Amino acid sequence: MSQLGVLITWRDVTGTEPTMTMLEERLSRFRLNAVLLGVTRIAALLKTWQNAPDFETDRMLARKFLPAYYSEIKALYAQSANRVVFTRLNLLFVAKQACRVCKLDGKNIESDAEVEEILSCCLLANDLLLGRMPQPTDTAIDKAANLLPFANYVPRNSYPTDLARSLLIMEDVAPLLADRTDYIDLAELFRIATGLTPREFCQFAFASSIRFITNLEAQINDPATGFLLTPQYFRYSDAAPEAVRAFFERLSTTPAALQAEARRDSAGADFLPLQRYPLIQYDADAYICPDAGFVLDKAGPALYWTLHQATNRHGDLLAYWGAVIDRYVHWLFEQAYRGRGRWRPSPRFENGDEAADLCLVDGSDLVLLEVKSSTLTVEAKYGFRADVLAAELEAKAITGSGERKGVAQLRHNLCRFLGGDDIDGVERSKIRTIYPVLVFLDHGFTGPYLNVIYNERFDAADLRQRYRAKITPLFSLTVHDLENLLPHTDRHGFTDILESFYRANPKMPSELSQSLVPLLLGEAPGRDPVRERFERFGADLEHALFSRKAEADGTT
Repeated sequence: MSQLGVLITWRDVTGTEPTMTMLEERLSRFRLNAVLLGVTRIAALLKTWQNAPDFETDRMLARKFLPAYYSEIKALYAQSANRVVFTRLNLLFVAKQACRVCKLDGKNIESDAEVEEILSCCLLANDLLLGRMPQPTDTAIDKAANLLPFANYVPRNSYPTDLARSLLIMEDVAPLLADRTDYIDLAELFRIATGLTPREFCQFAFASSIRFITNLEAQINDPATGFLLTPQYFRYSDAAPEAVRAFFERLSTTPAALQAEARRDSAGADFLPLQRYPLIQYDADAYICPDAGFVLDKAGPALYWTLHQATNRHGDLLAYWGAVIDRYVHWLFEQAYRGRGRWRPSPRFENGDEAADLCLVDGSDLVLLEVKSSTLTVEAKYGFRADVLAAELEAKAITGSGERKGVAQLRHNLCRFLGGDDIDGVERSKIRTIYPVLVFLDHGFTGPYLNVIYNERFDAADLRQRYRAKITPLFSLTVHDLENLLPHTDRHGFTDILESFYRANPKMPSELSQSLVPLLLGEAPGRDPVRERFERFGADLEHALFSRKAEADGTT
């Protein structure tokens, strides 16, 4: 479960109303790269790439860098142990605004007072981040639209499984579709489009992030080269120089280009300019990274989007990607499900229509899973607009446009089964309880309150009354949730895990991996093929990129 920190805001500390103008005035006279380097250092010290707030470091930084505000901040710390000044969100917000208003040739940061001037912007950001004030009359979709921008930037500590999933899909799962007429060799397409194999790209991304999350004390004491990444970092690797160049060209940008993109981008709660190119050129052949999590993401969820951006095959590639994700879920069950139940990929009704992407029969329980690879747009995720989010959910997760999707698809197929239409491999007479499950690739679809909305539309109570059947509420999971749950099926039934989650979280307001599942507390998983792949990746990475360094140091 994530640990939450309660923000200390400008209003809390000063009793005055913050404005964007105040924040811009504090930033605008400074050199952009100087501000971004400062953000890089603070983010590294706070370890903002992980989801547990570092309360001790937060207090140390506030005491050291915000002396004019510290007496009020200290009093707020005393009121509650979980109050924080600095977070991933406010640092990214300050970095994005700096990209908009700082000068490329502005003033360097030369005094403690100037450091405080810049970091006081984090207090302002804690107020200004909220795009819409909550109201007592807010509906579930209003609450979802208000919280989704923040939920999408909360780290989930899923970087190892995200990376392993990316490589498994590219290297192991995608080739399983070779008999399709629309087959795309994703790994080869990636290599042609980027100049790197998917594995090389992931190795470089993961190794680059290490520069910004390890040896922090030594880097703080080395102002000349600390928190700067150069191509020389890979000088002991087996990688060809052209591969190193291709990586930096794909992941880096210049301050001028970053500023131009930030000024074009009007949405205040997304940080896409910093996500797309997380390495920023500081000077010749030296790069800073305001958020190490964005580099790690490049080896995970963003690996597909790197391919998408690098090719001109957007339409057919995106459609094909959905089939690949369906096959990946089947692969997960093949490799990780150890329960007593029988699962079936793409089960069919008698007329050949697909009844689900996967079904699982465990004793008298029937689980119907629909897998969705869709992605929410920037406007829906970060716009604080309930109407925009609602419209996109309708199209991609609830009803669909043209053909049924998501909730409507599950409900329709369930009605067919309950109405007497048999599903291949399911003995109707033995089924007592039905579990409808949506599985999303994009965490955005499982943000706070969204499952509440799905259940309002699914209306299990109506189905129970109409068909006199036992039907649970609809569960919305992520692929990451499946990766976490299936290794526990060597001890627990899949539906027992779902029931444990539901009993502890009856309204299921947030995603399973961020919630309490009492049945799994303190329990080690069984065989976990995704984490096994990450462990092999780590061993390969050390050999490919760092073994010659060990030889040079005489440690082998």
